[in-house]
Amino acid sequence: MGLTPTSILLTQRWAKTECKASNLTDNPACNSKQWTLHGLWPGNVKVIDPVPLSEDFFNTFENYENIMRTEWTFLGIADQNTYITETKTFWKHEWTKHGYCAKDFIGSEDPKIYFQEALRLYRRANLLSILADNNVTPNDNATYRTYQIINAFDGLRPHVNCRKIGNKYYLSEIIICLNQNLKPVNCGTGDTNVCPEGAITYPET
Repeated sequence: MGLTPTSILLTQRWAKTECKASNLTDNPACNSKQWTLHGLWPGNVKVIDPVPLSEDFFNTFENYENIMRTEWTFLGIADQNTYITETKTFWKHEWTKHGYCAKDFIGSEDPKIYFQEALRLYRRANLLSILADNNVTPNDNATYRTYQIINAFDGLRPHVNCRKIGNKYYLSEIIICLNQNLKPVNCGTGDTNVCPEGAITYPET
């Protein structure tokens, strides 16, 4: 992905695209009308025996259920009855795979600090507004080009990923690259799930 050792990725997903998979129709996160956080991922680091999240972590993380339903969502197989349990498992995965390794960026091994910092960065990078300010809005009947999405970021190049469904490409993910001071920087070129040069749908439904 063209990362430097000091890169950290703020990754957000568009639920309307992810939820076009037929087995996700019961997931309450599919009702989201905003970009949701996938994770905050350090690049080019190795996981070294992270301490897993305990249930006590969730008991002390204020308003976590609402955050899970609206901001840091689980876009997998779940329904109203299983959603919070499945999202807890997802958060545990994000911590053991990425969060512990972020300690050099956020200055703490405390998982609460990691999740709070990830949410702060996510809230600061309001993709719905950034794109709308550049006339890129969810619309089932419109299409956009990759450069239109990239140009919305004022000269800082993000990774823009799409999902091909049938014969269409749908905007699915935007990744903002940050430096060791957690400031946005240009991402490198190349990815495994990039959008085509042609028409991209940013779905409303």
